[in-house]
Amino acid sequence: MIFQDPMTALNPLATIGRQIEEPMDYHMKLSASDKKKRTLELLRRVGIKNEQRVYEQYPHELSGGMRQRVVIAIALACDPLLLLADEPTTALDVTIQAQILDLMKELQNQMKTGIILITHDLGVVAEMADRVVVMYAGEVVEVAEVKELFENPLHPYTRSLLNSIPSNMQAKQKLHVIEGIVPSIQNLDREGCRFAPRVDWIPEEDHEKNPEMHEAAPNHFVRCTCYKTFYFPEDRVGENEYVATNS
Repeated sequence: MIFQDPMTALNPLATIGRQIEEPMDYHMKLSASDKKKRTLELLRRVGIKNEQRVYEQYPHELSGGMRQRVVIAIALACDPLLLLADEPTTALDVTIQAQILDLMKELQNQMKTGIILITHDLGVVAEMADRVVVMYAGEVVEVAEVKELFENPLHPYTRSLLNSIPSNMQAKQKLHVIEGIVPSIQNLDREGCRFAPRVDWIPEEDHEKNPEMHEAAPNHFVRCTCYKTFYFPEDRVGENEYVATNS
């Protein structure tokens, strides 16, 4: 697991070396010297050059980018088959974000480790993902290969998200806003399309009572049939006409 905020993920009272070694105590049978040797190697692997000094340091003595590299080193300590990264760059500035993402891709290629990346940043999705699962209100609404998703989004939520990205193609362009608010999952109606209240111009009969995943194209799945008639209100050109668009 790679956590979102490295400052809260790390123990302020333990040295960096001790924190990287801790998973090895539970999952690997190594001597103290072998654990230290492996820890120093992990620090080098995640791009920390002065690993001997960092090994003895505490989290507050490191920068945000270095702390996140340490969190990645902890996640890699026992050679996992899968990394679960929960918005691993949110707490970092843009330059460090790019470095961490490049590091994760490099480690993935070196160690043949799969990565499940949880993020709300569509730029990160485009940069990192091979396959994308879009979720809304605790439910999967669309699944597709990354190129297919960006070129041919189908679910109203996916299309609305992509339509909300600012464009530099037009001056003074009005930003698209997704109407309504995200519902409380605790009080959510368990029947019907969960996105329906936010696209109230789509007739109720266009939504399934119990929405299922449909394979709209090879390896491209979308929930509910409302995607077939969805349109943006601003695309309407007449009383019963609208301009169909997937952008």
